Amino acid sequence: MYFYLSKILAPLINFTNFLIFGILILYIFYKINKNAKVKIFLKIFITCFLFIAILPIGNFGIKLLESEFLIQKKIKKIDNIFVLAGSENLEASKLTFKTNLNNSSERLIATVKLGLENPDAKIYFLGGQGFMVKTDINESNIAKSFFSDVGFNTDRVYFVDNTRNTIENLRKIVDLNISNKSNILITSAFHMKRALIISRKFKLDLIPYAVDFRSIKEDNLLSKYQEFNILDNLFKFDLFIRELLGIISFKMFL
Repeated sequence: MYFYLSKILAPLINFTNFLIFGILILYIFYKINKNAKVKIFLKIFITCFLFIAILPIGNFGIKLLESEFLIQKKIKKIDNIFVLAGSENLEASKLTFKTNLNNSSERLIATVKLGLENPDAKIYFLGGQGFMVKTDINESNIAKSFFSDVGFNTDRVYFVDNTRNTIENLRKIVDLNISNKSNILITSAFHMKRALIISRKFKLDLIPYAVDFRSIKEDNLLSKYQEFNILDNLFKFDLFIRELLGIISFKMFL
């Protein structure tokens, strides 16, 4: 139920979508009846949109999520490596018959790196596909293709491909009897806090190995001016809100 509810509500709780549709609806209502209260709400929505579009509010929020994972804890020995899916572009891979990844591809790259450095470690790729309508290709298929493309031994990787989200991914680890072992969790830095909150709920002892940092930028005015991007500001704000809502909803309902 949680899975389907989260997927149905996803477009609606996307804050940018909410503001844009709100502005359009309020503008139509105002044009029809010239109501003063509608005009006030319209101004509020437009002001909020401009704030998150112009100011790096989303980047600041993501920085809060990523901050505790900037310095990687030293790991002497690794028994198990768990990597969360999310790097895989299913539709592009299906259409082009090539491995297509998105901007979370560091998850898979880090898996290869740690796998080569720790030849005795077991590797688990966690992820099937998160669509409500099943497709004939999933995240594990693309990950297997990636490992094969870079010459990594796919026999070392256990592909758990019957999961749909982070909760189901981490729940699968519970049955593996990994207590008293050195267990690494690889995922994007902005997603790591939520993943660890879920893992602690399942009493899993996982060492975070965060990759794909999104909030790190040059800290000078000229670089900030050169990197200014309204779409990037909106995207990062939505990403931050999504993670925040994910944490809140998990704590409240699960």
